[in-house]
Amino acid sequence: MKNLDVNALTFPNLSEKLSRLIQFATVSSFTAEEEAGQAFSGLIGELPLLFPKLHQVLGLEKPSDRALLYTWEGSDPSLAPAMFCAHFDVVPEGNPEAWEQQAFSGAIVDGELWGRGSQDIKVLLASIMEAVEQLLDRGFKPHRTILLAFGGDEEVGGRRGAGAIARHLSEKGIKASFLLDEGGPISVGMLSFAPQPLALIGVAEKGYADLQLTTKGKGGHASMPPKDSATVNLARAILAIEKNPFPARITKTLTTFLKRLATVSAQPYRLIFSFTGVTAPIIKTAFSAAATTNALIRSTVACTMLEGSPKENVLAEKAQATLNIRILPGESSAFVMDRLNALVAPFGAEVKAKHEGQIVEASRESSTEHEGWGYIEKALSKSHPEAYCLPFLFSAATDTKHYRDIVQAIYRFTALPQNQEDLARIHAANERVKIADLERCASFYVNLISSL
Repeated sequence: MKNLDVNALTFPNLSEKLSRLIQFATVSSFTAEEEAGQAFSGLIGELPLLFPKLHQVLGLEKPSDRALLYTWEGSDPSLAPAMFCAHFDVVPEGNPEAWEQQAFSGAIVDGELWGRGSQDIKVLLASIMEAVEQLLDRGFKPHRTILLAFGGDEEVGGRRGAGAIARHLSEKGIKASFLLDEGGPISVGMLSFAPQPLALIGVAEKGYADLQLTTKGKGGHASMPPKDSATVNLARAILAIEKNPFPARITKTLTTFLKRLATVSAQPYRLIFSFTGVTAPIIKTAFSAAATTNALIRSTVACTMLEGSPKENVLAEKAQATLNIRILPGESSAFVMDRLNALVAPFGAEVKAKHEGQIVEASRESSTEHEGWGYIEKALSKSHPEAYCLPFLFSAATDTKHYRDIVQAIYRFTALPQNQEDLARIHAANERVKIADLERCASFYVNLISSL
């Protein structure tokens, strides 16, 4: 059973199972009362019907109403468990008129499955559970205990889901060897100098903070505006932040990423990526030119929300902007706050945390020498032999932040081939997945779990 032939496996009902899960509009909210509770309970109640063998064999605990923890006991208790994670909540559909197929239809059209969760990230929930279902059907028993951890509020921070699961495992004294959650895709055609698909496995994750930039001024009638109104000073403060980006830095993760990338890149990139100690200035300049690569070398600031006067002809007494911050490993939220406040202070502005207790520091960097990396790389060589594995800095926020203290190594990867057009549909209209790619994703988990 250790060398299960993936080519012998088929997943004839997997697309229908994922379609069914998508039909539950599990849109999460920071306010529980705003959620459709019946959608969440309906999805949880549907899982035993879709994956009956899994529910017959694996133990199930529910640390909260948004948390599912399955335990598949291994035969060797001396081995630390492996964890596989996903979340079953989704973001709102957005503009319904922008969808070619309804967001919660789970429609299957021309070999593609449509709807919220088809990419982010019910696709992994279905793939993981189907892989276990297939292995149970073949009598497989793992040597290592396997934990399946599924949360229902990742899109709003994950406290009720992954947070509850992590606390539960910590109280039981369980510490896993490695964890695999959503993350980088199999990049297709995104780097012109790398001819083959690249499996971007997140070994580190940027920190996250929502900050409030505030300026104050005298209110009054807009017919006699001062030169330094609250809104004008807010604009000046935002411009100061925009003109003074955080310093670029090549992290340990990026160095390893580039050295590995060099082996499959054409010249002169092979030479540039191989000697980062010398070519760092070139790399920093080149990476700063595009948003996708710029995020790999510095902490970033995005101004996402603005608020000023409540009426068209009234001067604002207070003007505010929300700054979404992604913090590079090796830097802290305190460093970010201090630097931003120094930039905006000349305009009478101040930066503070928007939501107390919601700031997440950047993660530590997991090693490519850990056994978990080896298992993932080997499984990919079977399910996606065309893909080359690269350690990657993941810029988005995931549930992995809750598990940092109970896992030796954390990896973030979504085993789906994705190009720029595919990635643009995540959290946007017309989210969908090719059924063939869905089935290969399940094959990846079959190979991975069967090797443990």
